[in-house]
Amino acid sequence: MALQGRETTRAPLQQIETSGKLPQAADVVVIGGGIVGVFAAYYLARRGMKVALVEKGRIGAEQSSRNWG
Repeated sequence: MALQGRETTRAPLQQIETSGKLPQAADVVVIGGGIVGVFAAYYLARRGMKVALVEKGRIGAEQSSRNWG
């Protein structure tokens, strides 16, 4: 793939290990592992919140392209 005359590469999607078990407690539950859900979970966790991220399929590989904001 070329971008304005520069050669670029794509990183392959990596499988993320998941657990079928939900935590006993969480400060925040984020539904959806698209770009918005992942970043929300990330920044909430950085602020010290205990976050549970719930996604029906693969993280970052399902509906991210359909988020119209």
